[in-house]
Amino acid sequence: MLTFTAQAAAAIAAHASATYPDECVGLLLGQLKGNDTVVLRAVAVENRWQGQVSLADHDDPTSRRDRFYLDPRDYLRADRAAQAEGLELVGCYHSHPDHPPEPSERDRVGAQAIAGPNFAFVIQSIYDATARDLAAWYLVEDGSHFVRVELVIE
Repeated sequence: MLTFTAQAAAAIAAHASATYPDECVGLLLGQLKGNDTVVLRAVAVENRWQGQVSLADHDDPTSRRDRFYLDPRDYLRADRAAQAEGLELVGCYHSHPDHPPEPSERDRVGAQAIAGPNFAFVIQSIYDATARDLAAWYLVEDGSHFVRVELVIE
């Protein structure tokens, strides 16, 4: 199970609204408690997507509307901040503008670079700049697919 403080969930929703119609991205700081994860803070980072990767699809490869890039330096900064607060980097989040909070194939491929046991991938759906559903996923060990995780907001 993945438990969010209301403040962390609200921060994700606000970030997604502020960046709409582009995808937002951020990192989740919290604590691992056995098989459960508690998310205490959401750290917004810049979506640095600039078409860095050659894609087989024929849409605009520079669009941030349906993709993001999480800079490894932002990841390291968040990890250091987590450690300084006695927390752990427990996951990342991004938004899906005008789409449900279900991982895409692009999400699965990108997640393989940072996945680990109990590392949560959270997706905020957002329609017309209004945050809707928040869903959490874990990438299975072989990286072949995601499994949905129960998400609770306290």
